[in-house]
Amino acid sequence: MAECQETMLVPIGKVDPMVITWLKEDLPKILSIPVTKSPPLPLNPRHFFKERNQYLADGLLADLTTIIHDGNTLSLGITGADIYTAGLNFVFGIATTGSALISTFRLRPETYGMSPNPGLYRWRILTEAVHELGHAIGLPHCEYPGCVMFFSNSITDTDRKGPEFCFRCRRRIEWMGKLREG
Repeated sequence: MAECQETMLVPIGKVDPMVITWLKEDLPKILSIPVTKSPPLPLNPRHFFKERNQYLADGLLADLTTIIHDGNTLSLGITGADIYTAGLNFVFGIATTGSALISTFRLRPETYGMSPNPGLYRWRILTEAVHELGHAIGLPHCEYPGCVMFFSNSITDTDRKGPEFCFRCRRRIEWMGKLREG
C-alpha cells in the first residue's frame, strides 16, 4: 500500500473552528504528514437515534468515506455530536481503512464536572484523533496503557495514554510504510 501523504480534516455538523486549528497544528508533530481541511459535511439526520439522543458513528463514518480523494490521503471527520456504535453506550471515535471519525462531545472537561480547561481539551482531541488515524492506517489496539493505541474505555484511559505511539506501534508504522518520515 502506498504511504500516506496527507490528512484531510472534515468537519461534520457544527465544529468549533479552534478544534480544526489545533489539529492542523498538532497532528503533523505526531504523524509527520501535512494536514489540510475540506469543506464541512452536514450531520445526516438519518444517523440520529432520538431514543439515545446520539448519532450512529458507523453511519457518519460511511458518509465520510464517500468523499473522493486519492489513496494517499487519510480522512479525519470531526463532529461535536455525541456518537455511539453497536454494543457500546458511546465512542470517542471510530475508524476504517483510510478514514477516521472523532467526536469532541465527551472530550470536554465540563462533561465530567470539571472546570473548562482548553489545554486538557486540546490534549484529548489530539489523542483521540491520533488513535483513530492509527486504526485508519491499519494499527490494532495496543496492550501498553501509555500508548495512544490503547483502547479508551473511559476518559481516564485517554488522559493516561496521551497522543504518542509506543516504540512497538511506531515500528509497525515504519514497517508498514504508511507515513512519511519526518
